[in-house]
Amino acid sequence: MKKEPQEIFPSRFSLISRFDSKKLLILMVVVIITILIDSEIGYIADFIPEQLSSSTGLAAFIGIAIVFAVTQYFILSYIKQSNKETQARALNLDLTYSIISIAQFVLVGILAFIILQIIIAQQYSIMTLYASHVISYGLWIVTLGLLAKAFFSWYRLSSKNIMVLILALSMIAYVVNGITGLTSYFDMLTQQKPVVTSTDIAYFPDFSIASLGSQIGLANQIASGIAYVLTWIGTAKLLYPHIKKLGRTKFWTIMGAAMAYYLVSFPLFVLGYFTLSENIDAMTNILIFSLGAIFSGVVFGAAFLSVARTLQKESTLRNHMILAAYGFLLFYIAGSASAAQSAYPPFGLASVSFTGLSCYLIYSGLYSSAVMVSQDVSLRHSIRKSVTEQSKLLDSIGTAQMEQELQTRVLTIAKKLSGKMEEETGVEVSMTEEDMREHIEMVRKEIHRS
Repeated sequence: MKKEPQEIFPSRFSLISRFDSKKLLILMVVVIITILIDSEIGYIADFIPEQLSSSTGLAAFIGIAIVFAVTQYFILSYIKQSNKETQARALNLDLTYSIISIAQFVLVGILAFIILQIIIAQQYSIMTLYASHVISYGLWIVTLGLLAKAFFSWYRLSSKNIMVLILALSMIAYVVNGITGLTSYFDMLTQQKPVVTSTDIAYFPDFSIASLGSQIGLANQIASGIAYVLTWIGTAKLLYPHIKKLGRTKFWTIMGAAMAYYLVSFPLFVLGYFTLSENIDAMTNILIFSLGAIFSGVVFGAAFLSVARTLQKESTLRNHMILAAYGFLLFYIAGSASAAQSAYPPFGLASVSFTGLSCYLIYSGLYSSAVMVSQDVSLRHSIRKSVTEQSKLLDSIGTAQMEQELQTRVLTIAKKLSGKMEEETGVEVSMTEEDMREHIEMVRKEIHRS
């Protein structure tokens, strides 16, 4: 008889109610549908300018903005609840949460300001799009940069786990992707009118390898492709234990289709497959290939859901991994959206405004998981009983985080003692902070060898 996957999270840890988990699922479904509609309309805004500027189009934009404001508030509240215990022992999570919350409410304010401008003056300033992109992509770059730093630190302290290295490199690629993406959208915005009115049509610059904007866009696509491939490799490793359930052929067909679907769109664009025309087929092609983002998000999210499935239902650690899974799903939908085409009203802006929050879901989910595993001996022992790739990932980052925290504490104590000794004896301690770090690292390696 086939055994169910072992649940390895003790029930004595703080739990989140089943009702709240179901509510989060419903909330995420609403968010995904909303930003998918918003981003898809943004992609084809130059085909349907009259429909967008109509009262129906404006009502749809206002409705999407309201959904964005309400859902991001509840998502932030849910993160705060699920991170409550972890935040008490990891102050950087509390700080990043505060920064993300402030930034998201500023983005809500920008959307509200645009709506007021459109209602009162039938126009909006392009500066609002600059501000939204700076905030959203700034959160993307900083948040995933912090996660990349954490992954490299965990890799150094985790007996060189290859899965941790893959995720570290993918985060670096995502940071480069964010920087080049922001630069590309800035170049696109400089080609728009300072004030967008109801008579203006969304503008997508033509691709030309000779132009600086196209070269930046090409660099952005290369960085995106590298990040995608690295994440794809990590996803395949995490999902590989399920290959018997799906079947080898079906598994690799799904994974291969996800990669081909996502990576083929830009080459087709360069070849003129998506060239603007009145042909309805061109709009249909754009819509079909833009769905590659949600396909990829589902596949990558499934990888982290597979990690969550090894944990006890409704446990806090399981919840963190589910948040990371939702984060990847939202990131690939929102991160592929654009509002720099300056449609009237600016469809795609609500999706762009979700980008920073999606990155924080990834960061908070993975970092909180590492902190929780690092601070509980019985949890690490339970995880090590499992031999799956999913459990190895949690064990690696959790153990590495524990050693990192231990090094920090030892270094703090050593500095205090050296200061006290110097004050009492008048003799200056010759060991520098760098010497202390090297000594701690040497002791750590000796422990690992033994």
